[in-house]
Amino acid sequence: MVDTKRLKDSAVLDQSAKYYHLTHDELIGLLLQRERELSQRDEHVQELESYIDRLLVRIMETSPTLLQIPPGPPK
Repeated sequence: MVDTKRLKDSAVLDQSAKYYHLTHDELIGLLLQRERELSQRDEHVQELESYIDRLLVRIMETSPTLLQIPPGPPK
């Protein structure tokens, strides 16, 4: 149990070591940049989900048999 806790603590320290040299303002700037990137990624995911939804609707309207799962071999 103690060894696991040490490993987790050292892993966190290793990950945070690359930020030690940054000032408070630089850390805030980095955080804001990451938030913008995350927001853009979320927006992109929503666009892709909408695109997939539209594609599925078009397939269901034109040839729904494409979406049917063929029967598998009997078990």
